[in-house]
Amino acid sequence: MGILCGCNGRCIRLQWLNMAGLLFFAAALSMCSSPVQLLFAVLLHECGHLLCASLLHWCRPAVHLSPAGIALRYVGVHPPWQELLVCMAGPAVNFIAAVFCHWSGMAAAGSGRLFLFYCIGLGTVNLLPIQGLDGGGVLNGLCALLFMPDRAYRICRMGSLLSVLFLWMVNVYIQMKIGFNLSLFAVSLYLTVTVLPESA
Repeated sequence: MGILCGCNGRCIRLQWLNMAGLLFFAAALSMCSSPVQLLFAVLLHECGHLLCASLLHWCRPAVHLSPAGIALRYVGVHPPWQELLVCMAGPAVNFIAAVFCHWSGMAAAGSGRLFLFYCIGLGTVNLLPIQGLDGGGVLNGLCALLFMPDRAYRICRMGSLLSVLFLWMVNVYIQMKIGFNLSLFAVSLYLTVTVLPESA
């Protein structure tokens, strides 16, 4: 589940977060009204990344589970434009699947409507410019192309912090207006725990 590095606090924290991610992802699948559609939307998303990365001849990734879904970790340094393409491929496949679902009439049925919702939600949340999400990778790639490393790092860190703050504002609004949403609360908490220490 994680890399064991003796007493290294960072690696122990990563191992704990991976375990928490696995438990939450399993709970999210069991609690949602249509776990098959959610799992299919997640798998489509990751297949988009895998296909794009394999076309660019990247090495095979390590797979981790998190509250935000399945995370693929690639080893090595890649050109920023390739990172942009690979990061955008996952949400792009989700949006293409949502358009196909809508145009084919599958969204008229209950399960099709849920699949459409999961695809749009997964693609949109992953485009938030937060470290660890696809949007964070896109912002990182753009900043690497446009700015010096020091300035790029500061912009990416600020983008992550502002996006987590925005996510908490949406979270509070939804909890007050619609009712308690465990999934959104857990994802917000997970991203806060992972982003804030990295941005300190």
